[in-house]
Amino acid sequence: IGRSFIDFVHPRDRNIFASQITSGLATPKCINGLNEKAQTLDNQGSVMVCRIRRYRGLNCGFGVKDTGVSYLPFLLKFAFKNISDNEGKTMYLVIQTTPFFSAFKVPNEVLSKVVSFIMRHDANGNLKYIDTESVPYLGYLPQDIINRDAIQLYHPSDLSYLHQVYETIVKQGFMMRSNPFRIMAQNGNYITVETEWSA
Repeated sequence: IGRSFIDFVHPRDRNIFASQITSGLATPKCINGLNEKAQTLDNQGSVMVCRIRRYRGLNCGFGVKDTGVSYLPFLLKFAFKNISDNEGKTMYLVIQTTPFFSAFKVPNEVLSKVVSFIMRHDANGNLKYIDTESVPYLGYLPQDIINRDAIQLYHPSDLSYLHQVYETIVKQGFMMRSNPFRIMAQNGNYITVETEWSA
């Protein structure tokens, strides 16, 4: 209590966190009053992924300062809420957090539930957008992978096939569904994906 929330945000994520809040202040999407049940955080405000510091507690003894600081990735949903009290209306920032966990429990696991996510890159191959749905599968936070070369994420053995895919997309403008190919995850291992391509 009495600490700023941004103190618990990973230093690499603080600028994007502050930017997200200030853009919300410039054009706030408010949830007015306490009795408006129709509006929820799911359809209000903005969303981002950032790392939040884990609590460093003492199980026994001393030395909490000697314990390393660790961070966990969370999905943050922002909304502003106006609350009326005796002194008038006050605007509050409401942050709903959901932790991210790896979708994989064991090495080489084949997932039974398929989840789709979106990656978009420009003609030079630089990633311009990646969906937050990708975090449990690839391990990258969107802000860590934006502007990276997408080609560098593909497995070297799949590049000749992907070259054919790109040629098809340039000629036709799309490709329904690709054969499986591999994308490098944040830990250096590869996951196998199928994609629907468009240009």
